[in-house]
Amino acid sequence: MPNKKMNAKQATVLCLLLVLMLHADHASAVSTGTKCFYSKPWIPFCKAWSCKAECWMEAKGLFLGATVKEHKCIKGGFKGRCYCLMCNNP
Repeated sequence: MPNKKMNAKQATVLCLLLVLMLHADHASAVSTGTKCFYSKPWIPFCKAWSCKAECWMEAKGLFLGATVKEHKCIKGGFKGRCYCLMCNNP
């Protein structure tokens, strides 16, 4: 029967990835003069799902209830970069 417990190495890697995901460059958010704005956060291993998650976290947490209109990876690989377009709810 296989052991389904997480060993110390897996737990360490998981914690480090979580810290890297939560450590984004929030200072790069720029207002465009309308109700919509964009952000280009740094994230590790930029894939569509991780970019979507980072944009959603920024929209809901940092910008207090904005909705994500567009998200895409503009630089893939390790230490990638996302493009997030967010708009405030009317």
